[in-house]
Amino acid sequence: MRKVIVTSLLLATMGLGACTETTGGMAGGGGIGQASVSAQKTPAERQLEADAKSLNQVTSNIIVRNTVEGAAVGALAGCGLVLLMGGDGDDCARGAMLGAVAGGVAGNQVGQAAAAKNTELVKRDQVLANLKGVSAKLNGVETSLRAVLRSQNSEIASLKRQLANKQISDASYHARLNAINANRRTVDTALATSERNMISTRNELQAASKGGQTNLATLSSAAASTQARLARNRKLLAIAN
Repeated sequence: MRKVIVTSLLLATMGLGACTETTGGMAGGGGIGQASVSAQKTPAERQLEADAKSLNQVTSNIIVRNTVEGAAVGALAGCGLVLLMGGDGDDCARGAMLGAVAGGVAGNQVGQAAAAKNTELVKRDQVLANLKGVSAKLNGVETSLRAVLRSQNSEIASLKRQLANKQISDASYHARLNAINANRRTVDTALATSERNMISTRNELQAASKGGQTNLATLSSAAASTQARLARNRKLLAIAN
């Protein structure tokens, strides 16, 4: 019995030791490689990465909605229709009452959608403000991106000349080139995420329009413009060799 216990303990100890060695080797190897590449990046490159990633946050929460009861939606729609037809405040009040009935039964397009359940309406002004915030943030990213790319391209040309003249080693050349490409991949990934967020925003606006909400064309155009800008910037991030 004692012999069996001792043998089991030895096997367990050997297994644990092997596991620890393997895990430590993998973690250490990966960490050293990543740290080496990161150390080769310039402060401007690291700042660009941070700015591009922060852009993901402002592009992920653009749509703001407000839940409105069916009758209330109908009232707003009824009042709005009266005002569009040139009515005054009293006419608007009467239109609101008619609209409320329509919202609860089957009158207007928005009221119908809200009849059976609460309806979420896009808060146009807040969404527009969010889109303006995204545009301002993207302006900063674009400026930094172009400055970093100019610096990188100039440096790559210089490094190639130094390598040809044997002023630097092949290892030094590729260490810096790998850092530049790692920076470009990181920024491209972040911009791709923001681009997908803008596509989601456009889809939500389209769904709201199909649901009967109006006056969203400006928001859709702004979202499409931002999406196109992100795509153009991503094309600038070619991998160097």
